[in-house]
Amino acid sequence: MPLPRQGNNNLFSNSFFIFIIRFFPSLANLLVMIWFSRYFTEHQYGLYQNFWIQVYVLAPIICFGVHVLIMTYNKETIVGIVRRISLFRYSLYFTWVIILGMVFATLQYNFLENNFLLPFIFLILFSITFILESFLIVCRNYISLAVINISFSLAWCLIHWNCIQESISLTDLFGLLMIIVAARFIIYTIISIVNYRKEIAENNMPVIESGKIRALWLHLGLYDVLQVLFSYVDKFIISLLLVAQVSAVYYNASQNIPFLPLLLSAAGSAVLLQLASRKSSDENTETIRLMNQSGKLLSSIVFPVFFYLLFFRYELIVKLFSEKYIPAVPIFFMSILVLPVRAYNFTTVLQRHHKGHIINAGAIADLVLALALMYPLYLWLGLPGVALSFVVSTYLQAAFYLYYSARILNVRTSKLIPILNWIIKLIVFGCLFIAIHYIFTRYFTSWITLILGGVALFFIIMATLFIELKKQNQDVGTR
Repeated sequence: MPLPRQGNNNLFSNSFFIFIIRFFPSLANLLVMIWFSRYFTEHQYGLYQNFWIQVYVLAPIICFGVHVLIMTYNKETIVGIVRRISLFRYSLYFTWVIILGMVFATLQYNFLENNFLLPFIFLILFSITFILESFLIVCRNYISLAVINISFSLAWCLIHWNCIQESISLTDLFGLLMIIVAARFIIYTIISIVNYRKEIAENNMPVIESGKIRALWLHLGLYDVLQVLFSYVDKFIISLLLVAQVSAVYYNASQNIPFLPLLLSAAGSAVLLQLASRKSSDENTETIRLMNQSGKLLSSIVFPVFFYLLFFRYELIVKLFSEKYIPAVPIFFMSILVLPVRAYNFTTVLQRHHKGHIINAGAIADLVLALALMYPLYLWLGLPGVALSFVVSTYLQAAFYLYYSARILNVRTSKLIPILNWIIKLIVFGCLFIAIHYIFTRYFTSWITLILGGVALFFIIMATLFIELKKQNQDVGTR
């Protein structure tokens, strides 16, 4: 039976809306990172980032995979799970949340001028918002979420810009941020309650496999925490062993490329939403098809971004963060080598089939291998070697996940990824950006080169996505 054309469009539209919802807060954080790097001393900038490093480590521990688990099921199942959880278990969870909030408040007590309540409430509201947002995504409240997050991001930028212009203290800054974090939390809560009551009124509760769901939740929670440790353990170790100025340089150079993690998460979530809402006679075939579609669409964005960052890396670091961050260029070069593997969500199949133990085995091996390689590569290459250790371990982790995903679906690994499509794109995009960078640097200043390169990147991505979507629609139409 032919697959409907609508299914192909849904994958793209779901990915697009999920990405947009999370895009603007990330853009706001990027702008703040650039502003504070340029206008503040390394010491001031370090104090500000220390607050967020602790938030980003503790927030996933508070959520412990709940926000990830929600994306695995449809809204009927989620509501059914919520109704079946006992009051005792809710009490245990909120005790856990309060304890971690107190830990964070204690860590920030001196930094925020002996203010305990501000960091305590800030972390709890910031963390629970992730869970509510995942539920609203499953409920397809895309427009509401986009409007809320655009408004939130504008307020976020205005507050930080005011901090620079008026030289307000960091305590006052986080007090103002607390207001908009609380506002977003309240709005999310109200919309979530409306969706929850609507689902109860429709009385469409599916059968819940509690044991299976609980096991997946524990595995996803552990995996999410491990991923956070993987992202921040190198920065944490360097902050302990090296001086603050070196730590600041490494922090800026080794950041995840803004928006790409969101893009990968959006694509994986869209595939899970498609599979959860569609009853297919052959789910394995449908999964393979969706994963290939996702890989082709993601590579249309990730590969051009990779080559742009690779060839424009010097202009990017110097013009965005100023010349004091020139030592970050070789570190940045090593860190972006991981980008091609980001054109695919390697855990989607495993998550769909409740293989949390495999996901966690790969995450633990990834972290252990990166830590084992860190010191030898540091002795060989210096700080760029530290970044390279995490690149090597990530590629090996991707191969591990791909192997087990293929085993679950009983196909060759080559069936899960669009190899030929990727090879062609790597060759074409690589040649294009070599030529673009050579021409622009020959005739224009660094700022104009960077801007024109970004414009070229935008049009290349748009053209590639148009061609890819047109081809996928034609393929669906011929089935």
